[in-house]
Amino acid sequence: MHIRRSSFHDIAAVALVLAALALPVMHLVSDAARMHIKFRTAEMAKPQSFTTDTSRSTCALMAAALGYENPDTGAFTRVDCGE
Repeated sequence: MHIRRSSFHDIAAVALVLAALALPVMHLVSDAARMHIKFRTAEMAKPQSFTTDTSRSTCALMAAALGYENPDTGAFTRVDCGE
């Protein structure tokens, strides 16, 4: 059995893939955003909310991942990205 060592091309390809995966969550200069999260569960009487500072790309990922609404129970999660 012959085991081939990683070549420069393999290492460069892995580095490129890792950089592409890390890019959406990296904090870039002047990429600041205020993330406002508003949520309600079926057991809550009124919605709750909180705000935090993060990068615009992280906020966009969170908004896409956490957006939820259940019209039967009234439960929801909304993420708004602002300046």
